[in-house]
Amino acid sequence: MTFTLLFSLCGAGFALLQLLAPATALPIARSTSSSTLVALQFANVLEQLESTFYAQALQKFNQSDFTAAGFASAQVPLQQFQAIFQDEATHTTTLQLAINALGGQTISNCTFNVASLLTDVPTMVAAARLVENVGVSAYLGALTLINDTVLSTAAATIMTVEARHQTILNVLAGGTAIPQAFDVALNPSEILALTGGLISGCNLGIPANVPLKVNNSGPLQAGTKLNFTSTALNGTTPVQNLSCQFLAGGLPVAISQPLSDCSVPANVTGSMLVFVTNSSQPLANNIRDAATGTIVAGPTMIFIDNQQDALAIAARPGLNSTMITSSTSHATTSFAAPTTVTLTPATPSTVASGTVTSVVTSTSRTMAPTTVTNNWTAVTKTISPSEVSSILASAVATMGSR
Repeated sequence: MTFTLLFSLCGAGFALLQLLAPATALPIARSTSSSTLVALQFANVLEQLESTFYAQALQKFNQSDFTAAGFASAQVPLQQFQAIFQDEATHTTTLQLAINALGGQTISNCTFNVASLLTDVPTMVAAARLVENVGVSAYLGALTLINDTVLSTAAATIMTVEARHQTILNVLAGGTAIPQAFDVALNPSEILALTGGLISGCNLGIPANVPLKVNNSGPLQAGTKLNFTSTALNGTTPVQNLSCQFLAGGLPVAISQPLSDCSVPANVTGSMLVFVTNSSQPLANNIRDAATGTIVAGPTMIFIDNQQDALAIAARPGLNSTMITSSTSHATTSFAAPTTVTLTPATPSTVASGTVTSVVTSTSRTMAPTTVTNNWTAVTKTISPSEVSSILASAVATMGSR
């Protein structure tokens, strides 16, 4: 998945390798903290996972599968998935070289259980969207563990590439390309709560948060009441003493609610991270000040798709192109994309136990208002296949004239 500190074979990544491996080929005398090396090793495993996921997806699905999934042209998603796979493969190889140059050993005995994410193209696209969004959060969190300026700068240059992956996957999944002005940083234990179920057979040396599953099967929107499953929700702590907390980009602290009455907050578009805590004190939206000791389970990630971009409609008109602006109603889709992606392999993981689930909603499309208000009016706009073709042709002509 897209989570990591990586180093591209060009640009800053290539410069980094030159610094780590001078022409003399003498042993490197470079001070690197244990936290930096652990972060790089963890990042490398996650990059291996991502590379495996995209390689298997490209091997399994053909053009007709993407056309059947509602894309205007199969070449649109195929071109992007091929480019993303090449990026992740480059990240993996270069990161391994960097770890070895620093005197560390790469973790290479992991098994990646991604078959459940590749049942069909809609499920794969939804899973890829989740992967890329989680990956950006992983990069942000990992940067806090690196004490070397060169390494942290190189990692940041890769994080910007992962953010581009995130944007295009938001579009291909039928959502909003750039739903928020900020992203959320997660620490490695929180990342494993989201992804650990896909990794087995190796010891990462990092404890995983207890996974959290959202059981709702339908589209999520503001006010939807959520219910959860987790091995941590076993009655040991009375439910009245537990809270659910929502984190989204730009929020200084989480939105805290009683677990017994946990509903999707209003006025948020895109991804949200959901935690269960044993305190109602809102979690701070930064790794330094977050009271992680209060986390009972999670996070899991949900997507609130209440503003579909015209670009997403043009790329994938097989998803319903009718958008309704309303605080209570939503349009159903002509093509039913999956509402839930379960990141759980057929066999239990030796890295993290329990069920790891994230909800990805793309079967409803609601257009958010331009101002934050609940006084919305219904507006319906249907784009025909001919209009979609015209939009795409116009875009191609504009690009060609540059």
